[in-house]
Amino acid sequence: MLLKLKSQFAPLTNLDPRYQHPLRVLIALAYTALLTLVLIQSSANPVVGPVAPREYNLAWEIFLTTGHLVGFALLVFLIWYALATVAPSTRSLIVAVIFACLLGLITEYLQSFVPDRSASFFDLACDWGVAFTVAYLIYRQTKRHV
Repeated sequence: MLLKLKSQFAPLTNLDPRYQHPLRVLIALAYTALLTLVLIQSSANPVVGPVAPREYNLAWEIFLTTGHLVGFALLVFLIWYALATVAPSTRSLIVAVIFACLLGLITEYLQSFVPDRSASFFDLACDWGVAFTVAYLIYRQTKRHV
């Protein structure tokens, strides 16, 4: 699966080496900004995405949890992918996981200041859990193909 995802980014590896790193960094930064916006925006008046239902809705909660899992999985991958051009893969993974965990913690904290939002330990656990899981999968995959 990771090889398939990496193959989607193959056009970036065919670029002139002078442009590979800046482009990867730009993609990672743009994605981080979008993810941060999505995580700290108002639920009743979002800038990006649909308005949240007013009452509890299991389908909506599943949608939000899936969003956290996919969002932070992609975040770890993109940060690792950007850093791997200038640092060893393992060090890049460590930085990517630390960054993702800090972003999860900071955005959950900031949600407590948004009028219709609140911090959630469950969301934070999802963010951290998927960050470590994706890092482990990337580590295992890269060690297998070295």
